Parts: sequence; C-alpha cells; structure tokens
Amino acid sequence: MEEYIYYLPDENGNKKEFKTNANSIIIVGANGSGKSRLGAWMENEYRNLYRIPAQRNTTISDSIMRYSYKEAKNDLFYGNINPYTDIWQLKFNGFENATTMLHSDYEKLIGYVLAKEHQELRKGNTENNIICKTKSIWKEIFPHREIDLDGDNDEFLCIMNEYKYKARNMSDGERAVLYLIMYVLCIEEKIILIDEPELHLHPSLTNRLWSVLEKHRQDCLFVYITHDLNFAANHIEADKFWIKSYNGQKWEIEKIEKNDIPQELFLKLLGARRDILFVEGKSESLDTKIYSILYPQYQIIPCSSCENVLNYTKTFNEQNALHGFNAYGIIDRDFRTQEEIDSANKNKVKVLEVAEVENLFLLECIILAILEQSDAREKFEEVKDYIFKTKFKNTLQRQILRKLEKEIKHKLETININLEKLEQMQEKISSLEKLIDFENLHKDIENKFNSVYESKDYDELLKIFNQKGIFDDGVFLSKVGKTKDTYTKSVLKLLRENEELRKEVLKYIPSFIE
Repeated sequence: MEEYIYYLPDENGNKKEFKTNANSIIIVGANGSGKSRLGAWMENEYRNLYRIPAQRNTTISDSIMRYSYKEAKNDLFYGNINPYTDIWQLKFNGFENATTMLHSDYEKLIGYVLAKEHQELRKGNTENNIICKTKSIWKEIFPHREIDLDGDNDEFLCIMNEYKYKARNMSDGERAVLYLIMYVLCIEEKIILIDEPELHLHPSLTNRLWSVLEKHRQDCLFVYITHDLNFAANHIEADKFWIKSYNGQKWEIEKIEKNDIPQELFLKLLGARRDILFVEGKSESLDTKIYSILYPQYQIIPCSSCENVLNYTKTFNEQNALHGFNAYGIIDRDFRTQEEIDSANKNKVKVLEVAEVENLFLLECIILAILEQSDAREKFEEVKDYIFKTKFKNTLQRQILRKLEKEIKHKLETININLEKLEQMQEKISSLEKLIDFENLHKDIENKFNSVYESKDYDELLKIFNQKGIFDDGVFLSKVGKTKDTYTKSVLKLLRENEELRKEVLKYIPSFIE
C-alpha cells in the first residue's frame, strides 16, 4: 500500500511530518481562520506542490490560442500570478482588491491540453492521452452526457441525447468539472492543493468528482482546504485537520481523530463555536423545537436516541482539548432508576423533572396559558381530572409493570457473572432472587403510583406518567379547545413570546450552569 508524506505547521510554525495511506487530506476552517495563509505556507514549504485556486474563472472565450507544447506549458504553469503568495504581496503593497482577483487560465489550460494531445499523437499514443482520459472521467461524472473534441475547430463539445453544444455554452457546473478534470490530469507535481473544492459545483457532484479524480491520480496526494463540512465528512478515509485559530503568524491546528460521533456531526459541532446540548429526537421533533426555545444559549443537536445523547456527550467532552467548549445532554426521565440518573449526571447528561418531553406540554402553567386564550382558565380542573381518571387510571397497571421491568433490568445489569469458577457463577445466579426482591420491589412501585393517583398530585403525575398518545386524544384536545396540530404550535408560540411562562417551565428542566 502506497504511503504519502505531507507537512503542516506545528504550534511554533515549524514543519511537522505526517504519513497516510489515503491519497487525500482535508483541512477545514471557518472564514478568517487563516486557510489562505496556510495555503501560502504550504506552497513555500513544498517543492512538488501545485495549487488549484479558489478564485478561478470558468468562462471560456470564443477562441483558443494555439502554442507549441513548450510555450503552452510555460504559459499555463509559469506565466500566472501565484494565487496565494503573490496576491498577498500585491495586497501588502497597497492593492487591497488583490485577494478578489480571478485566476483566469481556462483558455491557457485548453491550449496546453491541445498542444499536449498533438505531442502525444506524434508519438503514436492515441488511446491513453489526456483527451481520452478526460472523456472517460467525464463519463463517470455525467453518465448520460459525453464530451468530445471537434476535430475541425479544436473545441470541446458536450453531447446529450444527440444534442451538441459548445463548451463555452455549458452550465457553470459542467465547465467547472471539465476545467478540474483537465487540470488534475495535466499537473505533474505529486501534491495537488485544492482551495474550496466545492466551488461552482452542485453538492451532488462535488464528492463524486473528487473521488473519481483521486482514483485516476493515485500517484498524487490531494490536499483540500475547505469550509464545506459535508465534503469533509464524505471523505471517510482522508486525514482531517481543523484550523482552530490563526494569530497572523502561527496556526493552531488539530487532527480530528475517529470517534463514536459521526464525522459529519462532529465537524458541524467544531464549527458551532458555542456550547452544545445533545437532545433526543430528530430535527423536527418536539425535543428540538422546545429546547431551542428554552436553551437559546446552546447549539441544540438532535441525535435520535437517549443512547446517542449519552455517548455523544461523553465522547465530545473527552476531546475538550481539541475544541475548547462544553457539551451537555438532556434525556427523558422515563422509568430510569436513581442510579442511572446519577450515572448520567457524572457525564454532564441530565434528566427532565417530568417523565418525557411531551409532559412539558402538559404542565399546569402551559395548559392554563392555552385555556386563557379562550378565557377558560376554570376548565383546568376538568382537564386535570380527565388526565387522572381516564388517561392515567386506564394505563396504571401497565405503567407499574413498565417501571417494575426497568428496575429489574437495571439490577440484572449490575451483576458480574464473568467469573473464573463455576461455583462462583452458580452462587451469583442463586442470589438473583434475593437481589431483585421481587415482591417488595413490586409493592413499593405499586404504592408509589397509587399514591400519586389518590393524592391527585399533578406534578408527581407528570414525573411518572409516560403516555405519548395524549396529543392524539380527541377528548383532551376538545377540552383545551385545540386540534392536534394547533396545540403544540400554540404552546411553542407562547413560550417564544411569554418570558414569564418560560420562567415557569424552566423549573422542570435542568440547568447546566457549573
């Protein structure tokens, strides 16, 4: 397996050597993080590097200048302003707009390709030349379109369903793809630096194009400098680096190691630059919607399951030295044991003061605020009575069993049966009945639930009652004067607009102030 060597600056600005078996590396950073200056540093430090600039003009003029091969090569590779070093020098000399200069060399590139083609044909190479390779790669990117060369006019033509149009009439994406294919095939250096590889390209094309080009230039190492986190995440095998900061002289660069958090999400979090709150559910779930209002100071990241919340929070905080900010998690109480709650707290994951996020929408202060919209506050006791006597009572035994099941599972998980002697294992198994103490455990849980029902303690009810179906309950909705769709929307609107109501709800959600 081929090994590639590359260098990046360490914290003192000196060259630090890295090795990889993948022929690509990704450097990500926000705008203003020193990406362009890092490109200039790399151009100065490498002797075998060629850069494809971000500010590239992909328009094609009506005519292509014809040169000899030597003239065309000199004009393309040695006749342009260096897009990093020289542009920065121009800026320092007073040309403030220098950094916006477009790299306009499309005609020179085509001229070089044609000159190279004619040279190859004179050598008898008719099948493995640049134009043949360009046509083949183009077909991989655009399976339903072909690229060909007009033999009479030395012009590239795009052919789709027998309809032909000239290269200068192609879409921006097509011209960009043709430009990049030819450039990568022409470059003789062994390291290719690409600034903003996603520029001019639709996201669906970007990863496909560069994956194909990497495959065809296994002799080269591709170095991408980008702020496109999706592009970075899709390069699964590539080494990835994050530019944390740049003070004008030195960079703070960290390598992103593999971890349990999906890379696309991890990269997104690095770019957030504020504390993270991992929550259950998905982007359109009630969790995300209500926590975005109640925790405006955090970047809310939905991650589907409570297991992911626990794992992601722990993993992200373990790499605090990389990113420098905190991650927290919030999960439903469900039927968790106190030991599980305490364990989660140790890893900066806290639980609600109600059984599940849906119960936040059933808080007394919330229902009263909804009823006030129709001047019907007095109906709260009727709503409360319905929840207790119908919704809770009808599921009471099932709720008790679910809590009992959770407690037993937790006790079983605490048992270590990874023992060396059979007798020890038998002894552990025999002690299970005593450990679980089924009768007393069941009695305690049953008494707790029955006590909540008999005392009509509404806050305690919301703490133990797991019942997501109430928003589908026509009777409940009719009592509060809403439909399934308008109830949750009305609650969220009230929370956004009513600061006093938010303060009331904050009593039921955890604080992460340390």
